[in-house]
Amino acid sequence: MKLSANFVSPHRSPRNGFSLVELVLSLAVLLIITTIAIPVVVRSLQSYQLNSTASQLAGMLKFAKFDAIRQNTPVSCQIAQQGGNWLVWVDSNGNTIADQAEPQMYIGGRLTLPPESSVPNPAPIKTSLGVAASSYAWTVLSGSIGSITYDQRGVIGCVGNVTCNTSVVYVLYVGSPTDPNSGYRAVLTVPSGAVQVWSSSSAGDWHRIS
Repeated sequence: MKLSANFVSPHRSPRNGFSLVELVLSLAVLLIITTIAIPVVVRSLQSYQLNSTASQLAGMLKFAKFDAIRQNTPVSCQIAQQGGNWLVWVDSNGNTIADQAEPQMYIGGRLTLPPESSVPNPAPIKTSLGVAASSYAWTVLSGSIGSITYDQRGVIGCVGNVTCNTSVVYVLYVGSPTDPNSGYRAVLTVPSGAVQVWSSSSAGDWHRIS
């Protein structure tokens, strides 16, 4: 018997595309994967923002330290509040004004410089530094206007106040007032002028990251 040239296989041609059921199932799987991935991506972004802000803040302190050594004169890192934001700058010329040529950074939006009452207990940091044993005074500058001064040796110094205490650990916290679960960072400078960055979840598990 001779077959007709118009014979069509009963099997579906790939050119027919997806059926409606297959399309719905594919979209359902995509939706599930997206739902699972979004919180992970958001949390990773929040962690990146925290680390980036803390790193920049630590960089400002280090710049003030090395600028003091370079100029052979005391230089301070100033912290001031501007509305709902915080302005941090290196006061290279000592006029307590954020001049255009001086390094500056803004902290605002989702992140802020919270007071110690709004962050997890920093006891692990104090224990590590010996603060708990009264070796150093613990001074928190976040949440208030203040400054950190480095002398010409690059260590914590005093300017115009011979009775000031140079055995001080200055602390600046970074965190979100609306989302404590995103975690916190602590940027601190010890009397020697060294700068450290610590990290913690809302549970208070502080550990040094740099």
